Amino acid sequence: MIEEFKFGFFRIQGREYYDDIKIVNGRVKQWGDRKRHTLKVSNLKDILESKPELIIIGSGASGLLEVPHEVMEALQQQNIKAVIQKTQQACDSFNSAIAENKKVAAIFHGTC
Repeated sequence: MIEEFKFGFFRIQGREYYDDIKIVNGRVKQWGDRKRHTLKVSNLKDILESKPELIIIGSGASGLLEVPHEVMEALQQQNIKAVIQKTQQACDSFNSAIAENKKVAAIFHGTC
């Protein structure tokens, strides 16, 4: 569960993370390969391999992360439902999905 999100900061199960993160198979890792404000299919490789039923995409505190059509196509091809929201709302959606025992993965832009 995500306990707290503030601009550039996440607290998850008592640990602190700064900037962008992914949550795949319950593990939190830094999302270090983001360039500019565009999500790429290559950024989702580990998420796609984990075959979640749902992916939550946090588009930043102000919602500036772009999610191109090819990303949505890649998710649709694998029958993965996607929810794209500003990061605060995306954190809440992630927590709700976990509470509902869904197989969920997430990628969060922590700034802009």
